[in-house]
Amino acid sequence: MKLNTISIIVPVRNEQGNIQLLVDRIEKTAVLNSLTYEVVFIDDHSTDKTQEIIKTLANQLPISLFLKKGKRGKAQSLIEGFKFAKYDTICMIDADLQYPPEAIPEMLKKLDEFDIVVANRKTRHVSTTRKYLSQLYTFIFGKMLLGLSVDVQSGLKVFNKQVLRNLHLNPTPWGFDYEFLYKAKRMRWQIGQVDIVFNERLYGFSNINYMHTGLELAYGAVKLRLKYLVKDILRFLDYPHHSERPDLCK
Repeated sequence: MKLNTISIIVPVRNEQGNIQLLVDRIEKTAVLNSLTYEVVFIDDHSTDKTQEIIKTLANQLPISLFLKKGKRGKAQSLIEGFKFAKYDTICMIDADLQYPPEAIPEMLKKLDEFDIVVANRKTRHVSTTRKYLSQLYTFIFGKMLLGLSVDVQSGLKVFNKQVLRNLHLNPTPWGFDYEFLYKAKRMRWQIGQVDIVFNERLYGFSNINYMHTGLELAYGAVKLRLKYLVKDILRFLDYPHHSERPDLCK
């Protein structure tokens, strides 16, 4: 697997103020680190100039734009975007510039040790309320409930494309991350992390209602764990078991 080639999947909705700067930073990072890349934008029916800006950039850089076809929410955008990735290494990153694309090369290097590398929001330049609610969710639902020791809702991840095989993802509109990581962990894919600085959004507005989304994520995490709790106890109900990857059972 070539670790100097990467497909970067970016879900977008009304991000006209951030697209140009995001692409500039990705391009600069790629040049400085000798990376061959593509950026795949999945647009969730933007009503501003997001699509127009992306189409213009696609005339000069390895960028493609696809209009989302499935149900609402970021999760479906990501799942559709992964299908268009042409390289064996995939990165997912938000378009709002809260996650630094400059962290991607370091995360790529970690793929020598891990199958999935998560950006850990060690330093967060966001409101105190949002910071502690996010950390509380990660601790209660990520670590205690699902047994995940990484930043469970981080929007920046780098992983090997083969991880997606047979995961059978069916997330809620905003529940991609914990389901992806939990099911990958059950299949014994190795998960690591790299510390990053998480910044406030500079342009535009968030598409998230934090109270509604928080309840959705909490409910989804509990539902997911309960689903597999019975199968963990009565293993014959889950045969072959999700943790029994064929390449680990030879």
